[in-house]
This record gives sequence, C-alpha cells and structure tokens, in this order.
Amino acid sequence: MPSTTMRGLAAIVLSVVCAAVAAQTSQPEQKGQRDEPGLHAHEGTAVAGKAVVVVGHASVVNARGERALASGASLAVGDTIETRTDGYVYVTTVDHGFISVRPNSSLGIERYDYDANAPERTIIKLVLNRGVVREISGKGAQAAREHYRMNTPVAALGVRGTDFTVFTTNNITSASVRSGGIVMTPLGGGCATSGSGPCEGANAAQLFADLSDKALQVTRGGTHPVLLDMRLTPLTTEGAGQKAEDSAAHASAAITHVDPGVAPVELALPLNQPDTSSSTPQTPASPSSPANTITPPAQTQPPETQQIFWGRFTPLANLPANTTLADLEQGKESIGYLNPFELVRIPQPDMVMPQQGAFNFSLTRSEAYLINNSTGIATAATIGNAALAIDFGTRQFTTSLQMSANGTSYNVRSFGTVSNDGKLQSDFAAPAFVIGALAGKNATQAGYIFNQAVGTSQQISGATLWSR
Repeated sequence: MPSTTMRGLAAIVLSVVCAAVAAQTSQPEQKGQRDEPGLHAHEGTAVAGKAVVVVGHASVVNARGERALASGASLAVGDTIETRTDGYVYVTTVDHGFISVRPNSSLGIERYDYDANAPERTIIKLVLNRGVVREISGKGAQAAREHYRMNTPVAALGVRGTDFTVFTTNNITSASVRSGGIVMTPLGGGCATSGSGPCEGANAAQLFADLSDKALQVTRGGTHPVLLDMRLTPLTTEGAGQKAEDSAAHASAAITHVDPGVAPVELALPLNQPDTSSSTPQTPASPSSPANTITPPAQTQPPETQQIFWGRFTPLANLPANTTLADLEQGKESIGYLNPFELVRIPQPDMVMPQQGAFNFSLTRSEAYLINNSTGIATAATIGNAALAIDFGTRQFTTSLQMSANGTSYNVRSFGTVSNDGKLQSDFAAPAFVIGALAGKNATQAGYIFNQAVGTSQQISGATLWSR
C-alpha cells in the first residue's frame, strides 16, 4: 500500500502535469515547432517538447553544457535528459505524446521533426543511453511509424502506435508493451545506429499488447531478440510511485487526445528502476522468431457492480415507502435526503477520479414522480432525453432530463459542482435541486436525486443512476 507521502506526491504530480499540459496544448501547432509560444529552445534548434513535471534531481546536457532541469522547461533536439536515483521527468512532446524518464536514466533527443499539417512526414529519433523510459506515441510517431527510431547501446526499436517501456544498460535491452506494438532488432549487421526508422528483416522481432506479460530482450553480441517472461526482466520491479506516473499519462493522453491504441488504464510497468550497476543478461526463456503478429481485439472488461443506491423512505399519499432508512443505509455512506428519496453509496476509499477531461454519462435506471403538493397525490413519470456531463478539470457537472406524466412533458435542468470525494451538489441558481455522487474505481458510476418545482402547486421528484 503506498504511503501517505507517496499518495500526496502522486496528487501533486498530477495537478502539475494537468496544468502544464493544458498550457502547452492551448498553443497553436507550428510547422517544425520552432516558434511555438512558450516552447522556445536555444536558438537554431527545433523544440521537441516540454518537461511538465520534474521531481528530484534531473538535468539537461547539450552542446552548451549541463544545466538543472526545471518543470516547464522546453526540450530541444540535441538535448539529453539525465536523472539521478531520485529523479523523474515527465515530458509532453510537440506531437502530443508522453514520455516518462525514470531514475538513473539518460535519454537523448537526436531528431524530432514534426509538421502538424503533415504528420505523416514526421521523423523522430531518440537514444536511450541507460535506464528506463516509458513512452506513449504522439500524433507524429503514429502517423509516420516508418520514421520513428529509438536506439539503445545494443538495439533499435520501432513502434506500431504504442505505449511501451524500455530498460537498457550497455549490454542488455528489454522492452515491454502495454498497447500497440514494437519491433526490436539488435544493432550491427544491416541495422546501424545512423539509420532512421525501425530495422526490419530476419533479425527483427515484434511484440504486441496481447503478450503484455512478456518482454523482448537483446543482449550484446546476440543476433536476435528473445522473448522472456516479464518476471525475468528488470522491468518487473514495482515502485510505490507507480500511480503518479499512470495518472500523469492519463492526464497527458486526455488533454492532448493521444490514442495509443488501447487506453492505458492500469499499467503494470515499474516507476522505480532497479540498480543497473550489477545487471547481467537474463537466461532466455524461449526464443522469438520474426513474427507476423496480429493484435487481437481488446477484451471487454466486466462491468463494475452497482455501488450507488436510492430508496423512497417516506410514503406518498397514494404510495407506500419502498424501503426503510436502516435497511438502505446498512454498510453504506449516506449522500443525502431529498424527500421522498435518500441516496447512498458503498464507501469509495480507492476511487481515483480523472483530473482532466469532460465525460458523458448514460442513464441506466430512473424513478420519478409528479407530486401535487396540495393533495399529496403522486403520479409515476417516465424519463427520456437524459444527459449528464462531468468536467473533471473544472469539477463541474450539467444535467438535463425530459419527464412525462399525465400526458405533459416537463424539462428538468441543473448544474453544479463536484467535490474532491466525488459528491455532486447543484448551484443555488440551478432550476433543479440535485444531490448526487460518483462511484467506481475510476468514477465510472454516478447517481443523483432531484427536485424541481412546477408552477405553484406541483413538484417533480426523482432518482437516477448513470454510467460511462
């Protein structure tokens, strides 16, 4: 279980990366990305991206020397990012990709030519000298996969529209894939470090996300990558800060509209790099041959169990109550009362809400009544044209419903705020009064109860459940 300090760090990192990425992506894209406001590098160099988060000790080395790397600094062609044992750097690239440089790592930017008007002409060349890097391909890398290359001391890697992680020393390189795919080839022979794009041919091997428990590995002097169980590679060491990186990647992808092929929901890749000073080549588990691997369709995840509930705890003039408070609240958290309903949810200690992006929810269940305040008579109503949108960046929600009863339709509309613990509360000026909550591992469920006056003697009351 991550410590309180690490959870705090994750929250800080996430808030910083959201703000920084939003600032970066609000700027217009320029051909070559040399003159983009806020992304100036030293004169005569093309900007490759921005260090949106820097934690611990990190620096940039180039022809001008070495300088400490700070959050918000631009990164240019010719720069090498260096991290120490406590250093992490999160980079958003000019083609809207994401790179995490982990501790004890060195990543050089040899070439980064990106034209937003013609992304298929992109040319990218990176050099991982040592350590661990995770990358989610941006628009340019996805559009021009034949012009993307990452060199290590012993291997060349190409991408297939990808979220992947690479570990390297001077003598061994391992790579794993979460989404998309990679092609890896030992350097030497027909695969030279001076080349651009992936090295194809008999010495190449591919790895796709359907083998997420495997890694490709090249050792110095080897003629072909081998396929290993992830448990045998240095990529398997998990760190307590893993969630911070995952959240930063989510934020970057959400803001910049990166589509790595499969959304990086729960990455099993390490944030902390092991000490590489004593790393030795692992015994191959099984050889890999040049593969015409086809990525299978993404597996559909089973839906989460319902975690938000409501009950009508008071009788109406013509309807009995359908629950008691004690039964409804047993083992659950009370969100609020709004006569004649109460809303509760299962406690959500592990819920992680998105920090950026607007999401639309779909109505899954509802109950509503038109109530005559003078007589107390309640008429069951139907709900249609339902909409609920939550902007997690601004922590605001908007909702609307069309309710029909006795042959008449009524429009219900509300808006308000979302608290840090996922509770919805309508603004004072909203037409309908709403009390609600979010639930689920990634806030994929929502529910609220509402009340809206109709004229001087009637009101609309109801309860809803939603999912996304």
